[in-house]
Amino acid sequence: MLIAQGNGIVVGSISVFQRERALLRRERAKKLYGVLPFFIAKAASDMTNNVLLPVCYGIISYWTAGLRPTAVNFLKFVLGYYLTLSCAQSMGLFLSILIPNMSIAMILAPPITLFFFIMGGFYIPLVNMHVGIKWVSYISFARYGYSALLVNEFEGRYIPCADDDVAVSIGANECPMPGDSVYESTGIEDVFSNYWFNIFVVFIMQVSFLVGAYGLLRVSK
Repeated sequence: MLIAQGNGIVVGSISVFQRERALLRRERAKKLYGVLPFFIAKAASDMTNNVLLPVCYGIISYWTAGLRPTAVNFLKFVLGYYLTLSCAQSMGLFLSILIPNMSIAMILAPPITLFFFIMGGFYIPLVNMHVGIKWVSYISFARYGYSALLVNEFEGRYIPCADDDVAVSIGANECPMPGDSVYESTGIEDVFSNYWFNIFVVFIMQVSFLVGAYGLLRVSK
């Protein structure tokens, strides 16, 4: 869900802002309003339009997928899912200002977004990443969003025993298997196995993207 929705949000943020760039230049030239009011309105409207529907999709998927049926875990899922998608939206806004040419921005945005998601541990577990590239995962917002959702789902629970004909390659063949073994087997350990730490990092990254986007917008012509 994060990969599909996140990539769409980044591309959507870029295409919308690029179409409004000429309007912003004209309005600034006429001194109708400053950069800050436009930026706040733009960021707020994008978070509503681009993020709200994907979050609704995530809420429906949460219950249909049979994830933890408790109010606390559900609300923590919604928070982590929303912040991760909001961070993706903020990154799209940052890229749209950093790369003024819309064609180039639309070409570069999908692979950049996908690269961040790969570095987040979706396709390659963090524990299996080569040390020469693993450092990039620390600057990937997807790593922290993904870790928060995994920890929220498996922390403090036990996985029932599998059928005799089902092979389990996670943990130490314990039965029932501690849920912590699921995310620890992917390399999510120590402070990164703390839900609130990951949420905090995603929030800081989102703020950083927004501040960077605003700074670039002020100096852009």
